[in-house]
Amino acid sequence: MNNIPFLRKPEDNIIRIGIVILMMLTTIMSVEMRWVECDVWIFYGIPALMVFGMTVLVWKRLRMEGTLADVVAATWFMYYVGRTWIGNEWPCQMEFLKTAELFLLYVGLRIAFHGTKMSAWVLIGSILALGCYEAWLGASQMYGDEISRHGLFALTGNFLNPGPYSAYLMIGVVVGLVALKGMPDKTIISVMPKFMPIKVAECLKAITWKHLIIAAVTIMAMVLPATWSRAAFLGVAVVVLFVYRDKYWKYRYIVWGSIIVAAIAFYLIKQGSADGRLMIWKATLTTWIDYPWLGVGIGGFYNAFAEGMTKLSTTGVDFSSVDVPDGSYNILLKVVAEHGLVGGFLAISLAVVVMVRLAKNSSSLFWGMVSLLVFAMFSYPFDLLPYKVIAVLIVAWSESVGGKRLFEIGRIKTLLLVAFLCFASWQAGKIVSESQKIEKDTGVAMGFSDFYSIEEGYEWMHLERDNHVFLFAFGKKLREEGRFNESNAVFRQGTRCSADPMFYVLMGNNYKDMKHYDLAEQVYNKAFSVMPNRLYPLYQLMLLYQESGDKQKARAMARRVIEMKPKIESHATKDMKTKAKDFL
Repeated sequence: MNNIPFLRKPEDNIIRIGIVILMMLTTIMSVEMRWVECDVWIFYGIPALMVFGMTVLVWKRLRMEGTLADVVAATWFMYYVGRTWIGNEWPCQMEFLKTAELFLLYVGLRIAFHGTKMSAWVLIGSILALGCYEAWLGASQMYGDEISRHGLFALTGNFLNPGPYSAYLMIGVVVGLVALKGMPDKTIISVMPKFMPIKVAECLKAITWKHLIIAAVTIMAMVLPATWSRAAFLGVAVVVLFVYRDKYWKYRYIVWGSIIVAAIAFYLIKQGSADGRLMIWKATLTTWIDYPWLGVGIGGFYNAFAEGMTKLSTTGVDFSSVDVPDGSYNILLKVVAEHGLVGGFLAISLAVVVMVRLAKNSSSLFWGMVSLLVFAMFSYPFDLLPYKVIAVLIVAWSESVGGKRLFEIGRIKTLLLVAFLCFASWQAGKIVSESQKIEKDTGVAMGFSDFYSIEEGYEWMHLERDNHVFLFAFGKKLREEGRFNESNAVFRQGTRCSADPMFYVLMGNNYKDMKHYDLAEQVYNKAFSVMPNRLYPLYQLMLLYQESGDKQKARAMARRVIEMKPKIESHATKDMKTKAKDFL
């Protein structure tokens, strides 16, 4: 038994390997945009990480050592807390708790991993193994053995659509490709039992770790193209072009030219999606420019987009490709928009410090994180739990092995810090657990909501005031009961955490039912300015003018309804145009 290297490791390192495996397993659970059961487990598990780490420090009579990355991360988080506290303009409970979860997990893992000698191969192996599992799941969905989590896409893995799913495969492919570079052909099994047939024994002895990695990369690379994710393709291309530049340098102009042609082709194939993301960025920056240093406030991204669209709606910009955003599609843009240039500087500083250390500790994990950062410039991986867990695990490991320490913290001070953070994590876990249960019971987690009573809706408001699905459903419930002013109050709250123009449309319907035609006209116009490619606000304006008796405005609006080309032609838009023609 003593010949097995794993069993010769100190007990604390064995536990740390178990922590990595358990944390990585949370990344292959079903993913939601808001809360899942894994979030609750993590909040309640963070105190266990800290207690374990504290026990090791006391047992080995060590002091907790801090790095530059620890200082920058703590500074950024304190700025984030302060910006949330001082500029609490927007409902941001979920976003704040998710950021706190990220920071607390980092601290917990740093304490648990302190002084670790754990090999990077523990993380690399976990990423490759679970990447193969996700690839198998995606392939099973394509062939009908498993059910995709989105009705419009053949494969999604454990994610809600192929976009974020592709990043999981991308990281696995990148980590594997870099690990292969310069890796020796070391056999896995050197000694075989005597009863094993000679040919079988020879085949098994010929298998090396390199063969396993090649097989894993091949499995993931075969499924990745089916996602049609340009961000994932770009992430892989950036890494491969740099890491393997010595292999193709002689033909570099041909390679680069081919990639440029492929990039243009991918843009043209999905031009609407690309143009839509550009408009999201432009609209958000249009609002941010008024608050450059401190940003619009934590949780204010969607309102910033809506206000930016309102400003741009009068400039004659083509809005045909824009849709209601479900993310920023650029992590740096979101940070700068909400945190300002100050927060953006801290974020970039943290990324640079972390990546410099990681490059020294593991080339494979470094390039895996590079690909994830590239992906984050065009998607929203850091809004999702799996990628936050992977990133924090990698960074916490990197900062805990080797390298320069800036300061030490005594065991008593560390104990006090651990006690405070354990309490904070436990309290946050209780809030998340309650919110997750409400969303699961009411169907909010699945994109809809069903209220048993209005009283329950008010009871849950303090936990769901930043949940646009909940607010939309609750506002509709109040409207159905004829409680129009209360309904509008809820819808108005919805406009603070969502850019969906339907909040304004239903507010207008409430005002119209109360005969407040001037207020209804204002919010209908606001709905159209937020999303100028939607026909429905104009149609409602036409009906409003009809009901109020202003036939001249009603005819003018009917002509706009007929002439306008909506983003998506449907039976509903055709019906609106038909009714407008009938009115004329």
